[in-house]
Amino acid sequence: MKSREKGTIFDQPAYAPSEAARILGLPVATLRAWSFGQASGGGRRFQPVIEPADKAAKLLSFANLCELHVLSAIRRNHRISLPKVRASLDYVQEQLGSSRPLLDRDFKTNGIDLFVRHASKLLNVSQKGQQALRGEFEMALARIERDKQGTPIRLFPFSRTSTAAVDQPRTVVIDPRLSFGRPVISKVAVPTGIIFDRFRAGDSLAEMAGDYGVAEAEIEEALRFEQRLAA
Repeated sequence: MKSREKGTIFDQPAYAPSEAARILGLPVATLRAWSFGQASGGGRRFQPVIEPADKAAKLLSFANLCELHVLSAIRRNHRISLPKVRASLDYVQEQLGSSRPLLDRDFKTNGIDLFVRHASKLLNVSQKGQQALRGEFEMALARIERDKQGTPIRLFPFSRTSTAAVDQPRTVVIDPRLSFGRPVISKVAVPTGIIFDRFRAGDSLAEMAGDYGVAEAEIEEALRFEQRLAA
């Protein structure tokens, strides 16, 4: 996917930085810096890492959410500064010949190694650290579902703080075609916000599981996700 037409539902401005940060489990300051750049002392300004859907209104699209989800992999255990992320991603962009390499299918096959090799030169990362960074990228990419053309269409955000793939169920999904792109239970498209509201009103996990025809574990995971958003 070397280019992407704008104007699709996947590229429409839909998320404020604070909402996107909660969904992705990122610090708001980090998300804003990656999306809109960051000013530093002496009047210097660092450029953003991604191209936001609406820079003036400071709104992000589903496609932006996917890009930030992939980038968030390096924030889970690594604290790579914005300039070094930008420099490494610029290198990947040039090597892949893609304007948005994080959305490119080739990022999984070629881009990860390109990023890790370039970032390692800047960071003095050990071989073990390089393997961990590569694994985190791969785990993040595995949670993006694509159509036949390779366009990201669904995102299964991390719902837990654990970095183990086995501990990250795919109960909650972000799909721009469902509930205006807000988090829903993947099997039945019920917004996780509704689950949370019903739970606060006194409905039990068993009642909601019966109403929606899902396992109690899925209701519990939706609540876990919503409670993380509210934290």
